[in-house]
Amino acid sequence: MTTSAVIRPLAPSEETFARAGVYMGYAVRVSGSLDVAALAAAYQAVVRAHPVLGARLEPADGEGFDLVAASAGTPGITVVDGDEDQLVHGPEFDQRTVLSHVSVVRDGDTADVTLFTHHSIADACHSLAVLAELWSCYTDVVTGRSPEREVRPYPVPVEELLAQRGIEKRAWPVPAGPQAAEQAAVEPVVAPPAVAAAPVGGGRHVPPLVARCHLSVDETAALVELGHREGVTINGLVSAAILLSDAEIRGLPLTEMIYLYPVDLRTRLTPAVGTTDGTNLLGAARYLPAAGTTGLVELGRSICASLAAAIAEGVVQQTPLHVPEKSTAGVTPPPGMLLVTNWGRVPAPRMPRGLRATDFRSVLTSAPGPHHPSGGACVISTFGGRLSIEIHHTEAVAPQQRQRADSISARLRGALAQLDPPR
Repeated sequence: MTTSAVIRPLAPSEETFARAGVYMGYAVRVSGSLDVAALAAAYQAVVRAHPVLGARLEPADGEGFDLVAASAGTPGITVVDGDEDQLVHGPEFDQRTVLSHVSVVRDGDTADVTLFTHHSIADACHSLAVLAELWSCYTDVVTGRSPEREVRPYPVPVEELLAQRGIEKRAWPVPAGPQAAEQAAVEPVVAPPAVAAAPVGGGRHVPPLVARCHLSVDETAALVELGHREGVTINGLVSAAILLSDAEIRGLPLTEMIYLYPVDLRTRLTPAVGTTDGTNLLGAARYLPAAGTTGLVELGRSICASLAAAIAEGVVQQTPLHVPEKSTAGVTPPPGMLLVTNWGRVPAPRMPRGLRATDFRSVLTSAPGPHHPSGGACVISTFGGRLSIEIHHTEAVAPQQRQRADSISARLRGALAQLDPPR
């Protein structure tokens, strides 16, 4: 061990992401005049306010990883002129030196600005709050105000927050039916979304390709209207469309599908947890379609009811405590398993006059290593009034994943076509 200032060892819920070197990117496309120097100053202010962003990971004595304070300075930003669809340029992410980064890809008067955070120190809810703060600080710098913010303590792991609230590990309910044994073996855990364990350290991070379903503003509004009319959430409708599409494409009965998705626990714990007070405040839910539930709206309602029941029973809240035994199991997932994460509505960031946010996208990178056999992890979000479903995948399965995105789009638009009056 070095003489570096060790903050604390990583908890199991954090370590699973360190083993795979997972960074998530939150990309905002802007149109107008971007002041790169002001962006760099804003990022430095954000890192000072959130010291964990400037920290790094070191292998601990024996096993595991330690979170280590930054030795000097703050992470920089990378600026290139290039293809706006390639959001990762230049940096070779190395968790031993940096746990966050800002990348700028310019193309004429547009630019994609991506905040990368290591998944061991921040989940999506945490990172999106930092992203909003980055743009707020940028606006302050450009308009001549101080970008300095209150310094936040290092976030704590979910295990500690659960222990403070008296939440203990318990068994996941065993399902009934012909696939019970296979489905019971898949307890919902929060794990790297598309990669298995990879070598510790750096190396060139090559992000997966992305197939996208991107509804228009009118289509998204119509989907909201459909949800209100039928008493089902947008997440339920989109989840149902994904399940139905994947069952058809994989050639499996719907009852053999296993739908896993993370659940933000911040407002589902008592007392509630602040947005940036924890690293990965994620429980996990599992949905097993019942026989005879085949319609989009009916399936969506069933998904929503299943989640509500699991939360009411306290099952979802304790799922992070299952990470240690499952994250290293190395079990090949069942052919019907799906992993989908919903980041919800991403608010338009505060920006100065002359700069406008036009799109938001997700990026997934990991250290070189084997990819998850099933691939195709989905990220759902809504930005600028437009629903987006992004499927991250390798080049080898690009045609199949494009087919998935097209099928999901067709199912959602098909449901909207039945509205009266049609949209």
